[in-house]
Amino acid sequence: MITCPTCGAQAEGDSTCPRCGAKLPPDRSAKGLAMASDIIGAACGLSAVVQLIIDYAQNGRFGWSLIGLASCVVAWILIGFPMLVYRRPAVFLPIMAFSALAYLWILEVLTDGTWFLPIGLPIALAAIASSILPVILSTKAKQRGPNIAAFVLVAGTIACLAIENILSLSRQGCCSITWSGIVAVAALPTAFLLLGIQSRLRPAG
Repeated sequence: MITCPTCGAQAEGDSTCPRCGAKLPPDRSAKGLAMASDIIGAACGLSAVVQLIIDYAQNGRFGWSLIGLASCVVAWILIGFPMLVYRRPAVFLPIMAFSALAYLWILEVLTDGTWFLPIGLPIALAAIASSILPVILSTKAKQRGPNIAAFVLVAGTIACLAIENILSLSRQGCCSITWSGIVAVAALPTAFLLLGIQSRLRPAG
């Protein structure tokens, strides 16, 4: 956010004040984030190049270094890229989710595995959904306070239930609730308690 030096209005990403039309100073926070993104990108790129050189020098071909390369690319997408477009979550959140799924698939290909479709993809989707749920509930909430923690607890409980059943279906061919049930018994009452506290904090009328 940029504060207009003329009228004191708050503006975000504008070159002129939306209230008085005065010219705004540059957004230093955006420049700082862009510089941080560049540094992270340079570090990831250097790390990937070093791994490729060492791997090829030792083995005469690229093997394990390809995993390192993929990891560095995904690390920049998950950490550095959002710094460039932090005002547009509708842009970077889908890209981050897709890159995480693509990374898991690349790991399966590079390790000659068969776990992506039965285990990796469902768990990743459950994790993504459980991460998005608190955000949606928080944006729709009229007030924010202890209810944010409650939303996180509920989403985490759902994720645990989903992960245990995904693993159980893959290994045993049936659903099972053991440790995730313990998580639910511990987390859900706390979540309801926090929601009750939040309801008490609402202003009268």
